[in-house]
Amino acid sequence: MYDSIEFIIACGGKSTRNYPHSKGLAHKSLLPFGDIRLIDFVLRDIIVAGGRHITLVCSNQETIDIFKNALKSDSVTEEKLRQNGRGAIADVLKSTFLPADVDLKFVIQSKPLGTAHVMALAHQVSKDRHGVLIFPDDLIIPKNPDHPHIQKLVDAFLKEKKHILLTGVPKEDVSNNSIIHNGRVIEKPKNPTSFIGGYSPCIFPKVLMDFVLGQYEIFLETGVLPGGHEKEWGYYDAINDFLDSPLGEQNGYQVRMFLKDEADLLMDTGTLPLYEKCQLMALLKLSRFKDENRAYLKEILAEEE
Repeated sequence: MYDSIEFIIACGGKSTRNYPHSKGLAHKSLLPFGDIRLIDFVLRDIIVAGGRHITLVCSNQETIDIFKNALKSDSVTEEKLRQNGRGAIADVLKSTFLPADVDLKFVIQSKPLGTAHVMALAHQVSKDRHGVLIFPDDLIIPKNPDHPHIQKLVDAFLKEKKHILLTGVPKEDVSNNSIIHNGRVIEKPKNPTSFIGGYSPCIFPKVLMDFVLGQYEIFLETGVLPGGHEKEWGYYDAINDFLDSPLGEQNGYQVRMFLKDEADLLMDTGTLPLYEKCQLMALLKLSRFKDENRAYLKEILAEEE
């Protein structure tokens, strides 16, 4: 179990890029993904990897209450399903229950001040740990479900704790991603010098998390975002600000891309068309009922021929 790691899941925002599917939901991570939901898949990977300290950063108390209700175990319904001969559905339901030893926390990001702000809020309630930042619309489907990408990322970090690691994916177009150039993170590069795009999960040493929290506390006093950033303070800004500070590069800290295994599949669910493709893939490849789903799809396609 990774006692020194806090897994931070960003669950704020209105999720308008996934409308109308996400309209009326507390957050897009509650969207279906095969048998389960996006948030269940993210949590499952963390738990399989050995993570037990998890913080969800939400936009308000109402959203927190919805997540708490959505994530609580329901053994009564599970047993009723089994008694009614619906064991397969009961198994799927049970797979969404969190182990009793999971330390699940919630914090509120009442203003959209950026992803570094998310990191600071989470670190306030978990000051003794390194941080893994996760955007639940970036899913990496492992070829081996017992060894998910997030476990490989954390294990690599624990071997060299002065590395700040972003998940790296080779891409032809990185204009909507971050890249690393001259030891710094460039967000949405116009003239990219690298074609390794950055995704979550990302992992940050405790000293960087401490730095981010310290900068946030100064912001609370002054009302001015760190580094002169005007509207939002992104995780990429926080990395660069840290590396430029006396704490960072001078002490041997470096930012690196940790490449996703080629066999693991990246699923970006961040927009409506992308989400629908990912949901189709999940129903046909990841679902407990994938054989039935495939047979039904063949029927539909045959009717159109």
